[in-house]
Amino acid sequence: MDSTDFLASEYLRHEQLYRAGLAEISDFEFDSLQQKLIEASPDHPVFRVVESGRKLLSLGNQPVESWLEKIPASVELAVQPKIDGVAIALRYVDGVIARAWTRKGEDKTRNVLEADNIPPQLPIKKTVEIRGELYAPNIDAARSQRVAAGLLRKKDPRHVSGISFCAFEILNADPEIYPDEAHILDYLKEWGFHTPPTTSVSGLSDIKEIHNKWLDGRFFNTEFPSDGIVVKIVDRYQQKVMGVSSVAPNWALAVKGMWKTN
Repeated sequence: MDSTDFLASEYLRHEQLYRAGLAEISDFEFDSLQQKLIEASPDHPVFRVVESGRKLLSLGNQPVESWLEKIPASVELAVQPKIDGVAIALRYVDGVIARAWTRKGEDKTRNVLEADNIPPQLPIKKTVEIRGELYAPNIDAARSQRVAAGLLRKKDPRHVSGISFCAFEILNADPEIYPDEAHILDYLKEWGFHTPPTTSVSGLSDIKEIHNKWLDGRFFNTEFPSDGIVVKIVDRYQQKVMGVSSVAPNWALAVKGMWKTN
C-alpha cells in the first residue's frame, strides 16, 4: 500500500468512526488528515464513498424468542411502530441540511425537503446524521409506502403535500451524549422533528400483548401507518455491545404479520 492509499484508508476509517460517535482523534487531527489526502489526491475515490452516505440497514425478523435469548434479562426494551414508508437519512452540517439519501444511497435531497416537517436548519454546529421514515399519515400502510416512494420519483417535487417524516435515530450519536433512546428522542423533538410513540416493555409477554393489539388495529394505527412493530434495546452502550451484522442491527427487531415462533 503506497502512502496515498494509506492516507485514504486512515481517512475513511476515522470518518466512519466519527459518524458512529466513536472518534479516536480530535477534529483538528481529522481535518489535517483530510487536507493531506486532498493535497496528495484531490479526486481520490474514497471521497465519493464518504459523500454517498452511510448504508441504511434493514431490520431482522427472526422469532422474538430467539432474539431475546441473546439479550441479558435485565436489559430494558422499548416498542415503536414500524412505519411503512421509505427509509431516509438526513445529513446536517453546521446546522444546515446538506444531503438526504435512500437505502440504495440515492441522493433525494430536493425531493425530501418537500415533506411537511423536515427542519431546514438545526440549532447545532456540527455534523449530525438522522434516520427516519418518509410516509403519508392517516392512510393505510401500503398506500403510505406508495405515496412516499412517488414523491422521491418526481422530477419536479414542488407543491407536493401530505408527506411527513418521522425521525427515530441519530446515526452518529455519541453514547456519552445520547446514552439511551429517550435522549435520542428528546433531542430530535427539541430540533423540531416528529418522533414515534414509544412504549417500554419488560419481556416476551408485553411484546406479545402489544403485537396482538397492533394486529387488532388498536396500537400505532392512527397517525402512523405501520406494517408491524419494532422492538429495540434502550441502552445505547448495550446496543454497541450487541453490534450489527452486514444487513441489520442486532439490537432491534421487526415483528410483522402473524407471530413467528421457533
